[in-house]
Amino acid sequence: MGDVFFVASKIAWGLMRVDSLILALLLVGTLALWLGSWQTGRVLVSLSLLVAAVATLSPLGGAMLAALERRHAVPRISGPVAGIVLLGGAEDPVSTALRGQPSVNEAGERFLAALDLARRFPEAPVIFTGGSGRLIPAAIPEAEVARALLTGAGLAPERLLLEGASRNTAENARLSADLAPERDGQWLLVTSAFHMPRAVETFCAAGWRDITPYPVDFRSRAGAPFSWDPAGRLEAFNTGFREYVGLAVYRATGRAAHPLPRGCLYRG
Repeated sequence: MGDVFFVASKIAWGLMRVDSLILALLLVGTLALWLGSWQTGRVLVSLSLLVAAVATLSPLGGAMLAALERRHAVPRISGPVAGIVLLGGAEDPVSTALRGQPSVNEAGERFLAALDLARRFPEAPVIFTGGSGRLIPAAIPEAEVARALLTGAGLAPERLLLEGASRNTAENARLSADLAPERDGQWLLVTSAFHMPRAVETFCAAGWRDITPYPVDFRSRAGAPFSWDPAGRLEAFNTGFREYVGLAVYRATGRAAHPLPRGCLYRG
């Protein structure tokens, strides 16, 4: 069942991406014009331009990200720390294989935060959870890229616990729970701020307790002056839209807990 969900989710998202929708409308509309269906062609081409304008020029994408990122603030950590859980997704295994050195993508701040937390709490183990979220896995597993990055930056290898089989957030939560040692205190959950609402609900559904969300990699720019960045706004729209769809699907399929069960979040 997990394999079906994984494959279906990847295919569905590929079709639902806003840029995929724009391209499909434009192609079908152009074809209709060439075939002489002027009214249908004009409607579809105009609709593609409207969707493109909303996604690349309006602040809607940034607003979606901001709403997600506001749900969990960066905490002031007090009390004992049982461990640090770093969600995968910031690695670039393709570039790592091509260049021969560990590479990260735009979410690389996750590693910086995990390393900083590991320095501040030297007794806490660090769990990295991430296999491959691709339909066709890269030559190097994400977990091996993470190992090279974290230990190369000075993290003691005996503190690092690697989970390299998960392909999505639900599997991150379920499989990393098997690695978590019995320790008193809170578990610091590190992932991108826009992804944190789904991550928290998913970890709660998987039975985790005493979680402290530690969001990083904030993408929204509330209050920043307007800049001409259609590609950036399209990426923000896609990212926000994907998270809302993912959260809805996870809740509907029982992979995310809403409302959060008692004891899931650490209260000190």
